Order: sequence, then structure tokens, then C-alpha cells
Amino acid sequence: MDFKDKPRREQARLRRNCATDLSSAAEHPQHVANRDNKTPYVFNFTKGLEHGPNGLLIDPTHFETFRAGTETHDPRVFADTPPAKDNYLTEDPAQFATLKCKADHNVYRQWESPTAGHAYAMEGPDPQAVTMPPAPEVGSAEFAAEMAEVYQMARARDLPVAAFMPDSLIATLININGTPVGKGAIDLIKKANRTVSIYAGELSALRWFGGTYTDKDVMVKEQRERRRFGHKQSATNLFRGMGEDGWDTPFLSQFMVMGSGGCEREIGQRATGQIGYGAQQIDQKVRVAIPGQDYMMTWADWLDVQNGLNKRALVKDRGQEFIKGARRPIARLRDMATYVHDDQLYQAYLNAALILLDEKYPFDPGLPFHGKSANPLSRDNREPFALFGPPHLLTLVTEVSSRALKAVRYQKFSVHRRLRPEAAAALFHTVFTEYHPHKSLKGTAPYAENDGSVEAKARWQIARDVARAYTHPYVADKPKGPEPALDPILSAVLAHNLKETKENSWLLPMAFPEGSPMHPSYGAGHATVAGACVTLLKAFFDMQDPDAPDSPALLVKRDGIALVPDGGAAPDSVNIDMLGLKMPQGLTLEGELNKLMWNISNARNIAGVHYYTDYIESALLGEAITLGILREQMMMYHAEEKVTLTVPLLVPRTLPACLIHDGSIGKDEMVSAVRILSDGTLESVSATPGRTPN
Repeated sequence: MDFKDKPRREQARLRRNCATDLSSAAEHPQHVANRDNKTPYVFNFTKGLEHGPNGLLIDPTHFETFRAGTETHDPRVFADTPPAKDNYLTEDPAQFATLKCKADHNVYRQWESPTAGHAYAMEGPDPQAVTMPPAPEVGSAEFAAEMAEVYQMARARDLPVAAFMPDSLIATLININGTPVGKGAIDLIKKANRTVSIYAGELSALRWFGGTYTDKDVMVKEQRERRRFGHKQSATNLFRGMGEDGWDTPFLSQFMVMGSGGCEREIGQRATGQIGYGAQQIDQKVRVAIPGQDYMMTWADWLDVQNGLNKRALVKDRGQEFIKGARRPIARLRDMATYVHDDQLYQAYLNAALILLDEKYPFDPGLPFHGKSANPLSRDNREPFALFGPPHLLTLVTEVSSRALKAVRYQKFSVHRRLRPEAAAALFHTVFTEYHPHKSLKGTAPYAENDGSVEAKARWQIARDVARAYTHPYVADKPKGPEPALDPILSAVLAHNLKETKENSWLLPMAFPEGSPMHPSYGAGHATVAGACVTLLKAFFDMQDPDAPDSPALLVKRDGIALVPDGGAAPDSVNIDMLGLKMPQGLTLEGELNKLMWNISNARNIAGVHYYTDYIESALLGEAITLGILREQMMMYHAEEKVTLTVPLLVPRTLPACLIHDGSIGKDEMVSAVRILSDGTLESVSATPGRTPN
């Protein structure tokens, strides 16, 4: 549309209208959940509603009221949802009454922004214009693999991040100054690496990772591929995500440990972990959680938290969560969980942006006025700042995150309502306790038998979709279930919980006292924000080397040194040596940004609050939100500026209708990278050369 001959006021109005047309032309998709949403809702998110001693809802209609409240913006409907309050099993009543009177204690928790997905967005796609595929169903091979992985993550929390890479890389670790690492430190990492390999081997025996699916599993090839169907697990890929470099690299993204090295990109300055933030610095060190301190391993503890007890407020009041005053670089998996317990959701990506700005990484060549821009406009007499400069970028990092959160809140509460891993583990616990998970609790009645009750219906569903789908531990005339590889993992969890609590328990050891947040599991807020913010960074910065167009931009140059924290002499060590790893092929900027995405997302899984599909499908949701926002951003610029942005996607994928309704890309076309043109349309382009997605 030609705006030139119109008054400025009219041009501004027309551009806004064009952006509106761009974002709203496509029909909204149909939002489809899996088949787990059925009474008495044992396979759904019910945390915060009242559960009886057997772990079931005391009244399934409470969930129906909760569900109705999520399906409308009307706050009065959700206000009718009855939360569980009081009657907790693990707190002394007198002490509990005292805590309730304290103004600084919320002893029971409330649901977080359950109707945010019904709010509107004034930029980018409407929160309901993008969707996520159905989550894996209970009883599917994928569900078993996801739960097994979360159990393994809990077992591995106190292992060093340096152990999660091939033994061949561990052997080449050096000190930053180039001297060899002491044999003792290497031996500790190698010992942990052997444990990592055992955990990976146990997972590889599961059907999903071995390439076998059931009639309950996803049939869409594109989805199965990104969800690791048939991907054997090893120390090289255990607990990792998509889109990192195709050669062997450290587990932790450099953006999680490095400081900013200035325009010289000095390894010594990077190794300090200090990020330049104007006249201040940001320290990458995190608080140190007490090693081995897991939560919710007894039925009474689990039940209290499921009923909404704010266990963290009680634990913090007693000083039992962290080593007082201790901070260190992220050295062990538990540190990753600690990072994502209290972070501001865009925090890691703001840090990454500050690092890249301080180290003078080139912006996308389609942005004008930059020194290495390929845009035909001259840079003479102008410096990009408010437009196409750092303030523009840093504002957008936070801006895309708020839009992404609305979209994922709609998926969480209004569509999928997927149960959290802590509740899924309770299903296994129920099976292994012969459907009497509460029998050790004083004053509880026996579980109802087959009498047509809610309990009987729940028992039948759990027997069919958990016991018979995976294992038959208490049915004498039946063989073991079709997923025998779960047995050693569940046995290991039993041994761990028994040692810690003196009770038989197959519950998931949680890194957080309060367990999961008060919202459903799928999608994941952290992962959606990760997808949105990393996509923004990949759009603004050049993912190719401007001095070598056929090569990717590198965060660590070829034969350069990557940073790897050594893990310390013990899980509670505060003195962490920053080791180096020579990278013959370097580390690409794109690969390390993608790694940052899954580091943050999977750190939530390490804590026990999410599954793998919560990460990958949510990251793609966030990616779509940012692409939609950047399309509208093009309406701000004048046509003669010829602004474009090239964005490599996390994985090859088809794009949602709200981004391609103009036919520029086919609805079934697999795309690995897109270029956003000055009129807001997308075109498919080749992915960054020189980097092979894993």
C-alpha cells in the first residue's frame, strides 16, 4: 500500500491497520487436547483442588468448575472454583495456625493467571491464533519415556554438568591457562560420566527411544522426529534438546557461564562470569541448594502439596533450602534447577543479549545503518540506537516474552490441562501400593473396592492405562507389562526414597519444596519464553559470519576454548574451577542460543516440574509468537529502508496459518529458516550453512 501522499496522522493509522490485517487474516486453529480429559480426572492437572487421603479428588465436579473457569475471561466463573485449604497432614496444627496469622506467609497456593489466555494482544498473533498438538497420553510409549527421563533427571541432580558429554571430550579438558587438569578432578568427572552412560542406557531400552510406538502415540512424523522417537540415548545426547551444533560440545551453553569479553572477546574475561551491564556487572553465579535435598517423597508430603500447601514458605522459614551465603557458577544439574526456580523468565536471554552487544557481534545484514550491513542504505552520519540498535533489541527481548506467556497460558489452562510429573509419579506409586497409596497414614479408611464408586472408576483407569500399559507388579497370572525397561528405573527410585524417608515410595523426588507451579504442565512457560526470546536474538544478530558468507557465526572460534565448570570436589563445593575445552570446529552462535533455550527449558524438567514435550512444543509456540511480532514490526519502517530479517528455525517444521495465510509458504511445506520481508511476508530460505542440526 502506498502511504506517501497522505498526512502523517493518516499514514500512522493505515500502518496500524495493516499490521492488524496481517495478524488477523487467518482463521484461528482448532485447539485439540489428548483423550486423557475424562472423569474422575486422574490424568489431568488437579493441583490445588481438594484431594482425599487416596489422592483422588473428593468431588470430581470441582475440576469441572475449575475447567469452566478457564474457558472464559469472566473472573466470576473461576472464582467459584473451590481451593483446598487446611487439613494438611505434615504440619503441627498449632504451628500451622500460627503461620496462617503471619502476614508474610501464604500457606496455601493459588492458581497462576488461569485466564491470561483470554486477554488480547496488541502486537503479534492473538494468544488463541497459535496452538500446540495434543500432549502424549497416559498409556503411550512416549509418556513412559518422558516419565522415565524425569525420574532419571531426579537421580542425576547432583552430578556435574561436565559429565554430560562424551568421555573423549572429558579427557581433553584443560585449565583456562592451558595447563593440564589434575588427575583427581578428571577422575571425578569420568566417574560421574559412567553413571550418565548407565542412565542413558536404561532410557534407550524404552520403546519410544528404541523406535516402537503404540496406538496411543502420535502418528505425525514431523512431531515424532522432534520428540526423539527412535533416538537412542547416550552420554552425548542425554537430557539435551534440539538445534545445537552437530558435533560433540559441552552440555551447558556458554551463555549460562560466560562473562562478556568485550570487543576483544577475551577468554580470561569470559571465564570470570561477569557480564557488563552499563556501569554495573551481572554475576552468573547462583545460590547453592543443599545437595541431596529432595522433597515430596512421602505420600503425606505429596498429598499436602497436591492440596496446595505452600511448602516452600515453610521450608524457607526454617532455613532448609540453600547453603547460607553460598554461590557458585552452574556446576551441577541441581544448580540448573535452582536457576529456574526464581529467575525472571527473560533473564537468561537479556544476559545473552548484553554479552553479544558488549562483544560487538554483528546485527542481521538486513537491518540498515550497521557497519557490516548488506542493506543498500548508507550508514553515513547516523548511528543505530532507538531504531535498529541496542535499546530496540533489549526492549523486544522482554516484549516478546509477555506475548508468549499469554499464548501458553491459554494452552495450559483452557486446552490441555496436562497433569504434572509429580502427579504422574503418584499413579505409579498407586499401582505399586496395590491401589492403597494412603494405607500407611493413620486414621484412613481402606480403598473402596469395585462398588461403582469414583474410587473404583479411578482404579480401573489407572489399571488399564498405567499398570497394564507398563507393568503388572501384583497380578500373578499376568506377565510383566510391555515396558519392562521401566522396572530398573522405578526400583532405583524406590531405593532412593526408602533411604531418604524410610518409606516405600515410587513418588518423584522433587527439587522444589512446593513441587510444580500452580498451573498445568503443557505447555511450559519457561520454554515458550525461551523459544520467543531466542528467536528474537537469532533474528537481530547475524547467524552467518559476515566476513565468510558460507560459514556460520561463531561464539567460540575454531580451535578456541569453551568454558566447562568442573563440578567441584563434592556436591556442596563452592570453589569451582572453570575448565577449558578446545573446540576444533568452534561453537556456533546459533547452536549456543538453541542450547541456551533447552538448558533453561530442560532445567525445569531436571527440577521435576515438566516433561520433554512441554519443552519442545512450547519452544515452537514461542518461536511462532516472535515471528508474528517481527512481521508486524515491519509496518513501522519506511519502504525505502528495505528492512529484512533472516531467522533460522529451531527445527525444520511447518508453520502455523497465522504466519503464512498469504500463501508465501505452503501450509504443508517444511521450512528450516525464514526471511521476513519489508511488507511482513515470509519466505523460506536455507538454514545457516556450516551447522548440522542434531
